[in-house]
Formats: sequence, structure tokens, C-alpha cells
Amino acid sequence: MELSRGDGHLLLLVSLGLVVALVAVALAVRTFLRWLLIRRMFTQGLLATGTVVDAYVLPGDQGRAGLQHAIVGFRAADGRAYRLDFDTGRRWPLGAQVRLRYFPSSPERAVLAEPGRGTCARR
Repeated sequence: MELSRGDGHLLLLVSLGLVVALVAVALAVRTFLRWLLIRRMFTQGLLATGTVVDAYVLPGDQGRAGLQHAIVGFRAADGRAYRLDFDTGRRWPLGAQVRLRYFPSSPERAVLAEPGRGTCARR
């Protein structure tokens, strides 16, 4: 069986469409799994209080405002200290106290329990 030139283009377009669909499904699954993890973190995770130890702004481009970031330090239940970088969407003063949620098995994946951009406040 020989493919004509038109059939080759059709095959290429179908293949490209399948790749795009698979990427979209993979991103949707990843987003859903992240949402489930965060939801579970709020029901089963430990609550901790962190302190803003540093803050900076990543410059914006094409006329957009920069992204506000805060470095938050906290101690896990086992006494280990952690410093995490969060995209906060607002400026936080140094020394500000913030609430975090985390799993004891992976405190380095803590999430902010404060309202704002990039956070997961439970309502």
C-alpha cells in the first residue's frame, strides 16, 4: 500500500493532534494530582508557623509587574529547619509570621496556608 502525498500530510496532522491531546491530558492529570495532594495536606498535614527571612522581586517583562517572592523559614516537628521560596503575589515584610501546612515525610514540599497568589487557603 502506497501513501499519496495528501495521505502523508493527513497522517502528520493526525499524529500532531494526538501528541497535543496527550500533552493536554498529561498536564490535566498533573494539575489534578497536585490539587489532591494539597487538599490532603490540609486535612492530614501538620500546621507550622514560619517567618519571612528574605523577600525579592523577579522582574516582569513586556510591561507586566514583577513577581513577589518570599523566603520562609520554619522548623518541622522533628526539629529540622527549612527555608522555602514562595511566589506570594504580594510584598511581605521581613519577620512576618505565616502559616504553613506540610507532611512530616516531606516538609520541603510545604504550602502556604495564607490567602494570596500561589497559596492554598482553605475556606
